[in-house]
Amino acid sequence: MTIAAPRYRLTSVEREPRWKRVRVIVLEGLMRRLGALNIVLLVLGSLIVGLEVVLFTTPGLAQLISGGHGVALSSFATPYESIVYLLLATMLTASAGASSVAGDVADRSITLYLSRPITPADYLFGKGAAVGLVLLIFFVVPGIAGCLFAFFVGNVSITLAVTAMGAFVGVGLLAVVLLTGLALMLSSLTRRPLFAGAAIFGVLVSAEILADLIQSATGSNQALYVSPIEDLLAVAQSLFGVTPSISATGALGVVLGIAVATGAVAYLRVQRVEVVQ
Repeated sequence: MTIAAPRYRLTSVEREPRWKRVRVIVLEGLMRRLGALNIVLLVLGSLIVGLEVVLFTTPGLAQLISGGHGVALSSFATPYESIVYLLLATMLTASAGASSVAGDVADRSITLYLSRPITPADYLFGKGAAVGLVLLIFFVVPGIAGCLFAFFVGNVSITLAVTAMGAFVGVGLLAVVLLTGLALMLSSLTRRPLFAGAAIFGVLVSAEILADLIQSATGSNQALYVSPIEDLLAVAQSLFGVTPSISATGALGVVLGIAVATGAVAYLRVQRVEVVQ
């Protein structure tokens, strides 16, 4: 009988591919943002869009409101003229985006996310995709559903319905880019989600109030460029065939500029986080 030393063999541990890690961030973030409050906001926003699209595309009511012109592409723009709908959008952005980065900074889980092969860009993409998907549901899905319903009940033609759906998709994607970038930036500036949510809501509402005050004082519509919401509305009105108060091209430039600037700031903030290798 012989006694031999055991032989151990090291096996290589393969890490999950980069795209799978990003997918986990997206799915985990999306599940966190489908809480009770956000679901209520999504339902309320959907009801507003659905009811207004159906009502204002009803031929008799449309002729009464438009002075006999009937249903047109501008009939679908009514949700963006609703203060309640825009307020719900602001609340949803604050609620969904508050903890996107701040929550991970608070519990230091961000250091694990940013371990290789996850990069700051991967992390922000995953977090932004989770917030953006919630906002996309809010801005796009109800509009498309309303257009399809208006077509199936015979209120509008297929051509008008498809054109309106394209407008809803275009405005929705622009809103997602703008609001997601703003949410990520403000969430990356603090480790407290409550402060981040208050900042998101406060910046959007304060900018809107400031723009209205300056416009009232100066009588110039150029002051409306100060508000991201007014810039988004100008682009939306242009896509739906309504003449906006400010240039839609200029407003689009402001929206894209804000999106790029906020995304850059969020990236620089995340890049400074010390990671665990």
